[in-house]
This record gives sequence, structure tokens and C-alpha cells, in this order.
Amino acid sequence: LQKYAKVPVFIACNTEMGGNGCCSDGTYIGSGIKIGATGKVEYARSLGKYANEEAASIGCNMAFAPVCDIHYNWENTEVVSRAFGNDALRVADMSRAYMEGAHEVGVACAAKHFPGNGQDFRDAHISNNVNHFTHDKWMETYGHVYKTLIDGGLDAIMGGHILMPEYMAEIDPDINADTIMPGTLCKEIMTDLLRGELGFNGMVVTDASHMVGMTNRMKRKDMLPAAINAGCD
Repeated sequence: LQKYAKVPVFIACNTEMGGNGCCSDGTYIGSGIKIGATGKVEYARSLGKYANEEAASIGCNMAFAPVCDIHYNWENTEVVSRAFGNDALRVADMSRAYMEGAHEVGVACAAKHFPGNGQDFRDAHISNNVNHFTHDKWMETYGHVYKTLIDGGLDAIMGGHILMPEYMAEIDPDINADTIMPGTLCKEIMTDLLRGELGFNGMVVTDASHMVGMTNRMKRKDMLPAAINAGCD
């Protein structure tokens, strides 16, 4: 692919738990919750390094990782084992360490799932997913995680199909449930908050565009340009 591409291409893989996220015989190292449970930041750095060293060996150059979600709700099945834990400071430190390990072997990172999963019991693959925090509470938690990564040289962010009703109500008190958009379709989240307030200037990708948390808002022919207009690349 790289040999024949006129412009070098990103070849991404999902190495959040090990090299098994890039090829079937890659090494499974450990899910986020296992790494987080050790309390050892150096293990998160090793995960990022060794998982992506395997990925780089077969031509991958971007990781859809680290998982920067904070697991506040035990009923949340989407990131129950994938997040580093329920403490924002630990998630921030381990996410940055993972990124540093990946950078050590020349692999870019797309941190996920902005603006933050881990609160809703529903799964964005099959339904809506909600982050209930206000602006100030979000900045203390998820915002701290992402700012830590951005300040550390984060390459990309994966937008999640996650609604922020309380945050949007602060911006527009007259907004209603039918007009609130998930992060991937919301300029106030993907542009104003991410690029404006947090100062992120890297690439923004969306989570899978067939997930119901995105497709239930509008037809696909409208959804894709809406995502770009919201700030996704």
C-alpha cells in the first residue's frame, strides 16, 4: 500500500490490548482494566510499546488507542474491561503512558472515545449513549484526560457517538432531546470544545459510522457531511 500510494496512507489497527489487535497471531497483553488494576504506569507504557511494535512490523502506523474512557457505571458494557479504571487521574496518566510507548516505536495514536464513554448502561453500537456531565464536571474529568494527552503530543482523536445533554443545555437552554446530536455530529463538541477550548490541532476520526448511536439521527447521505461540518476529518 505504501509503495504504490502517491500520498503516504494511515494504516490503523486496534491495539488497545496488544498486538492481537493488528493480526490474528499477535500477542494479547492485557485489557485496560487489567493494566489499570496494577497501578503501575510503566505497564501502560509497555502495553503501548510492545503492542504497536508488533503492529509496525506488519505495516500499521496508527493505533485506535488508548481508550481514554472513565468507567463510572458498572452497567456500561462497552468499556467495562477496556478503560483503565474509574479515576480520571489514573486514566490520564496511563493513557499518556500508552501513547508514549506507541510513539517510541513510531506509531501514531487516535485516543478514544471523545467526549467520553463510561456513564450510560447503553451501548452506542446499538442505541444512544449519554455522557451526563456539565461543562465544569467534564473539564475536571474527561477534559483533564484529553488535555493531558494533547499536551503530550496526541496525533489524533476518535470521536464517539455520545450525547452530552447537560453540556448542550448550558449552551442552549431551549434545546430538546430531538435536536441534541452525538459528539460526531455536533460542532459544539467536536470543534468548539475539542479544537477551541482544548486546543487540539490533530486529526479527528469517527468511531464506526454504522453504529446506531450515529445512524439513528439522520440518513447516511446527510450524516456523513454533517460529521465533516461538525469538525471530523
